[in-house]
Amino acid sequence: SAAAERGTLNLILGIVLAVLVGVILFGGIKRIGAVAEKLVPAMALLYIVFGLTVIVVHAGNIIPAFGKIFSTAFNPQAIGGRIVLKETIVWGLRRSAFSNEAGLGSAAIAHSAADTPGPVQQGMYGIFECFADTIVICSLTALTIICSGVEIPFGVKPGSELITAAFATVFGDKIASTFVAVALTLFAFTTILGWSLYGSRCFQYLFGLKAASVY
Repeated sequence: SAAAERGTLNLILGIVLAVLVGVILFGGIKRIGAVAEKLVPAMALLYIVFGLTVIVVHAGNIIPAFGKIFSTAFNPQAIGGRIVLKETIVWGLRRSAFSNEAGLGSAAIAHSAADTPGPVQQGMYGIFECFADTIVICSLTALTIICSGVEIPFGVKPGSELITAAFATVFGDKIASTFVAVALTLFAFTTILGWSLYGSRCFQYLFGLKAASVY
């Protein structure tokens, strides 16, 4: 059945990912950094190029897009109702945490291991991460989707489908879907590496430095 085939495929992919993550983790933080510093900038740069291309092609929609953002943000329907307001705040906090982890304290684990002239310089990198991710990438994604003119049915299509549809207005369905699939895979993989590092450091804190290999 389709469900069984999907389950088998998920199992195979899970094993492959586990092996890849294991190989990198056993190489320590330097290998994690070496992999991330090659994958993340390349992904982000390509994503920005794709997004800007769509916005430029649909340049006539830029001003209306900003108008739509502000008009719907301050629309009485957007802030009216206790349940709607509660859900807006809760999901806003969740999205912000998923986006850049600001305030969670987890990023300090990685920053503390950096080879840097001083804490201020490293802190600037931390600030830049939040700016690049939230202000640049997230805003670019929203503008790309709105400027493209694709239908935005609230609560029906997840973000990946919306941005794929937006890219497809310029690059076509095949290129857009392939690019988003690859980008999501690489972003997810580097996220696994990052959190594996955090987990490893926490495990070492609890059980000693030599416990990292066990983890």
